[in-house]
Amino acid sequence: MALIVVGIAWVAGLTAGAALGAPWWTGGAWTIAAAPALVLAGPLKGRYLLVAACVVAALTAGWRLGSTNEPGTSWLEGIDHEVVLTAVVHSEPDRGETTTAYVVSVASVELEGEALPAGGRVLVYLSQYTELLPGDTITVEGAVGEPPVFEGFDYRAYLAQRGISATMFRPRLLKQEGGEPSVGRWLTAQRLRLDRSLQRSLPEPEASLAAGIAFGRDDGLSREAKEQFNRSGLRHLVAVSGSNVSLVVALTYAVAIPTIGRRWAWLPAALTLAAYLGAAGLSASVMRSGIMAGVLLGGSVVGRPQSGLPALFAAIICMTAVAPALAYEAGFQLSATATAGLLTFSPWLSHWLLRATGRPSWLALPHWLCESLALTVAASLATAPVMWVTFDRFSIVSPVANAIVQPAFALAFWASMVTSVLGIVSRDLGEISGTVAYYPLAFITTSAEALGSPRWAAADSPSWGAPAALAAYAALGTAAMAAYRYRPPGGVEPLAVTRRRARWSRFSIGGAIGVTAVAVIPISILPQGGPGALVVTFLDVGQGDAALVTTPNGRQILIDGGPSGTELARELGQVMPHWDRTIDAVIATHPQEDHIAGLPAAYSRFRVGNAYGNGRTNATASYQALAAQAPGAGLLGQGDVLEFDGVRFEVLWPPAGFIAEELNDTSLVIRVTYRNRSILFTGDSEEPVHAALRDSGDLPADVLKVPHHGSKTTASWFFAAVHPAIAVISVGEANIYGHPHVDTLSALQGASLYRTDTDGRVTLQTDGTTIRVWTER
Repeated sequence: MALIVVGIAWVAGLTAGAALGAPWWTGGAWTIAAAPALVLAGPLKGRYLLVAACVVAALTAGWRLGSTNEPGTSWLEGIDHEVVLTAVVHSEPDRGETTTAYVVSVASVELEGEALPAGGRVLVYLSQYTELLPGDTITVEGAVGEPPVFEGFDYRAYLAQRGISATMFRPRLLKQEGGEPSVGRWLTAQRLRLDRSLQRSLPEPEASLAAGIAFGRDDGLSREAKEQFNRSGLRHLVAVSGSNVSLVVALTYAVAIPTIGRRWAWLPAALTLAAYLGAAGLSASVMRSGIMAGVLLGGSVVGRPQSGLPALFAAIICMTAVAPALAYEAGFQLSATATAGLLTFSPWLSHWLLRATGRPSWLALPHWLCESLALTVAASLATAPVMWVTFDRFSIVSPVANAIVQPAFALAFWASMVTSVLGIVSRDLGEISGTVAYYPLAFITTSAEALGSPRWAAADSPSWGAPAALAAYAALGTAAMAAYRYRPPGGVEPLAVTRRRARWSRFSIGGAIGVTAVAVIPISILPQGGPGALVVTFLDVGQGDAALVTTPNGRQILIDGGPSGTELARELGQVMPHWDRTIDAVIATHPQEDHIAGLPAAYSRFRVGNAYGNGRTNATASYQALAAQAPGAGLLGQGDVLEFDGVRFEVLWPPAGFIAEELNDTSLVIRVTYRNRSILFTGDSEEPVHAALRDSGDLPADVLKVPHHGSKTTASWFFAAVHPAIAVISVGEANIYGHPHVDTLSALQGASLYRTDTDGRVTLQTDGTTIRVWTER
C-alpha cells in the first residue's frame, strides 16, 4: 500500500507540470496539503515517514520533468534560404498521402557553402517511395522552417515534445548511405516486411487496421477513418499503447480460462504479449506498453489482479525517472490509466455483470463475455479523461463501441499476426489467411464508421478540459482505491446458472459463425463470377486520374493511378472484392505524377498482369519506382487494340513515333467500347491533340472522361464534337489550379456531369445498351 501512495504522489508531481504547466514544486505543495489526511488514514507506525516519502517523490518528479531539455535547432534562427543538411535517420517511415516522413538527427548544416553549428532533430518529408531505415545517413537540399500551427491543433508544440523544432518538405535527396547493422535496425526492417505482407494480403482499410492492431502502424488509415475511430472511442485499438496490448492480453487470458483452465491460461496470454513485442519492434514505446501488459498479466496470474497495482506504480516511477518527458505523451498516459483501470475496476465490473446476468432464468451471459465487457468498460472509463484532453473531444458511444468490437478485436489481432507472417512465407498463404482475417477487421471498421458517424457520437471538450480531467481522475482514483482495498466476494454459482451460461456461450458463438457464413455469400462468393456487364469506376484519388474498368467476366484493367499510392489502395479496396489481389492490366496514359505516382503501390500490393504506357519517361522518384516495378511495359500507339471479354480498348493517340516536348501532348487517348456503348479516356490531352482527333473523325462517344481535369486547355468545340451523354471530371477538391475551369463547365451543360471532387467515386455500368450511373456521395 505504501508504494501505491508514494506512486500517487509521484504522479501528482508529474501531472502538475504536464497537464497544467505549473511550477515544478506544485505537486509537492499538493502533497503537503494532503498530509493531514495521509497521517490520519495511515497506520500509526511509520505514517510520518510515509508522508515525507510522498513529499520527496512529488518534488522529485516535478523537478525531473522541469529539468528536461530537448535538443534544439539553434541554427534554424534567421534562415530563409535553402540549406544542405546531412543527418542520420532516427525513426521508421511515416506514410502520408504523397510523402514519407522521417525524423532525422542533424549532423551538419551548410548554407551557401558555409558550415553552421548543427544538432537537434528535423522532420523531413521525402517522396512516398523513399525507403530508409534507422541509422541511414542522408544528405538533402531544400528549405527548412518551423512547423506550422493549425487552427485547433498546435502542431509545433506537438513536435517540440518529441524534440523536433524544424521541418523540410520535399527536399532533394542528394545522397543516401546505409547504416551500421543493429538490433533496432533489423527489427524495424522486419516490421516493415510484415506491414508489406499485410498490404499484399488485405485490401484497405483492413490492411492498415491490421497493421495498427498487430504492431501499431496506423499511418495508412485515412483522415476520415481515424476521425471515425476517434469519435467512436476506438482509436486506442490502432496505437502502440498499453491500453491496446493490455486488452489483447487480458482478453486472451479471460477466454483461455474456460478453455484450458486458470492454471495454464497465462501461457497463451504471455505468448500474445511476446508476439506483440516482437512484431511491434521493441521500440521504447512498445516496451513501455509491454511492461504495462506484463503488470496486468502478473496480477491476474497470482489470482488477484489488484495486486499488480504496486507494480504498476513502480513501473511508472522507474520509467518517468529515466525519461520524464513520457509524462507529456498521450500513449504513455493511455497505457498507465488503462492498466490501472483494468487492475482495479474490471474485477468488480465482472463480478457485477456475472451477478446481474445470473439471476434471470432467461439470461445468463457467458463468463468470457462478461469478462470482455468488464475489461472494455474498465479501460474506457479509465482512459476517458485522457482521450478528451488529447483529442479535444470525448466519445459518447465509446463504452458501447468497445463492448461490441472487443470480442472481434482479439480475433483480429491473431488473424493479423498470422496473415503478416504467412504472407512473408508465401504470397498465396498470405492471401488465403487474409481472406479469413478480413471479416473481424471489416467488422471493426464498419462498427467504427457506423458508431462514429452520427453527430451525437462525440462531443467537444470544454475549454477547461485539463482541470476537468484532473477532477475526474480524483474521483476515479478514490473509487479505484476502494476497489483495490476490497476484493469482490467469491462464491459458487448454482449448477443451473452455469448450464445456462454454457448454452448462451454456444448460442452466441454459433450465431456469430452463422452470421459470418451468411455474410460470405454476398461479400465473397457472388462477386467471383464478375458483374455480368461492363463497369467503369472513376476513382476519387484527388488531383489526378485513375479509373478501374471491370469486364463482364470480372477482368480488371486500371487506367492511371493518381498522385498517391496510399489513396489509390484505399479506393481499390472499396471497389474490388476483398479476396481479389489481381489486376489484369495497367495502362499509364503518360508519366506525370498525377497519373502514375500511385501505380508503384498497385504493383507492390497486387498481382499485376500486363503493363502498358506511351514510351515516354520522367525523372521523378515515382516514375523510377514504377519503371523498376514494370521493366517490360508494352508500348501503345495509335491503331493498337486490346480486348478483354469482348471489351475493346482502341488507342486513338499518339501516332507511332510521335515526339513532343510537352508530356500532355503524348498522353494516350483510348476509346473503350462494349457492344453499342463507348467511353473516351482522354488523359491530359489538350487542344492540338483534339484537333488531330477531330480530323480523323474518332471523337464521338457516349461517355467522356473530360481532358486534363476540366482545365481551360480544351476548346468548347471538342465537347460538341464528342457530344457525350455523360461527362466525368476527375479532379481534386479545392485544388490549387482552379480546376475545373468555368468555361469547361459551361461547355458541358448539355451532358450529365459528374465530378470526383463533389461526387466522390463515380461508377457507371452498361450492358452495351443502357448506362446506369451512381456516385459515392
